[in-house]
Amino acid sequence: MSKPDRDRQLQLGEQQLAQWGIPAHAGTEVLREVVGRNAAADLAIAARLGAQPEAASVEALTAMEASSQDKLVRKEIRRSLYRLERRGLPLPQSTTAKPTLVASGPVLEGYLSAVDGSGDQLVWLVKPRPAGVAHVFAGLNDPDGLREVDLFDTTRKALRGLRQQLLDKHEIRMVEADWRYCDYVIERASRWASAKGYRISGDYPRLRAQLIKQPVVEMPPLILTHLDPAVVRGETHWLAESGQLLEEKEFRTWFFDRETLRPYVEETLEVKSSPLVLAPAQQQDRIGVVAEHAVEELFGGETRPGWVRRLQEMAYFFHATKRPEQAKQALAVALALESSGRGGVQIDFCERLTRTSLGAFLQMEEERQTEEAKTSLVLTPRQAAQEAQRLRR
Repeated sequence: MSKPDRDRQLQLGEQQLAQWGIPAHAGTEVLREVVGRNAAADLAIAARLGAQPEAASVEALTAMEASSQDKLVRKEIRRSLYRLERRGLPLPQSTTAKPTLVASGPVLEGYLSAVDGSGDQLVWLVKPRPAGVAHVFAGLNDPDGLREVDLFDTTRKALRGLRQQLLDKHEIRMVEADWRYCDYVIERASRWASAKGYRISGDYPRLRAQLIKQPVVEMPPLILTHLDPAVVRGETHWLAESGQLLEEKEFRTWFFDRETLRPYVEETLEVKSSPLVLAPAQQQDRIGVVAEHAVEELFGGETRPGWVRRLQEMAYFFHATKRPEQAKQALAVALALESSGRGGVQIDFCERLTRTSLGAFLQMEEERQTEEAKTSLVLTPRQAAQEAQRLRR
């Protein structure tokens, strides 16, 4: 990896440490407590330890080297160990420290799907075994929680076939992700479902114990290890153009259902069927107010954190599928929603999604009413007013 990439990841790591409340002068023990949560943060920790000439730094770095699978982090660790050795600190002949935050045995792999319109997502964990692989399959929903989870023994070939089948038949692509994050997401979803009293098919803690001995590590959204939120927020065109995300095939199921939109559809129809015959501009203004309320309420309140998490997941998915512009747009929406006091108002993605959904159901309802009117002998107040206006011409 080039030096600019190293410097960028180092900057992201320092920002992550700051978000966790780890000051620049933090000692070795404090730094060791957060090792393994985030690759960029680990890079920053390794660099910091190299500037702290003490035996505890050597011990911490050798433990990190034994546990880290990130090439850039391992390179930084070796650089820091070399710096400490030049300053007179003895290094161990071999790295024998036990990993602190990895599964026992072979390293696990993680996979994620995109999030669909209802908040559903597939999450996999895969662990190599002598005769094949152990495969944890989890289906979860944000915000309802874990719905099903199971553990299968299979082969690499069969697993590749399953990934291809999901892509060919259902257009579901599984992308690689940090297994620790996948583990955290499944465990978090299990807690959500249990807290809400929802039934879960499968027992994740029991299945997890067969593969992983270490405790679950809470982790930030994966996209934050690849994109700098401050940069994305500062480049305002990503948010302004975020409605373009709805053209991506992964968003084809992102659509509000009839029941969710019912209050806004009914309110809009009341404006249109009012006995007061409004000028077209006045009517559109009132309809616009209804739509704005919908955007604010549907993306605000208790639902807002769920939308933020879904869009963060989509940002990572686009990053993993080599679509950097879409990744930045999705992250920009998540950041804007996270700090919004009015839901999705003035957020292009939220505005378009709401108005498109509302417009579709309004059209269907108006077509239904038109068909009913053809067979009815009774005029509505609005129809009567329109007929009287026509006769006066």
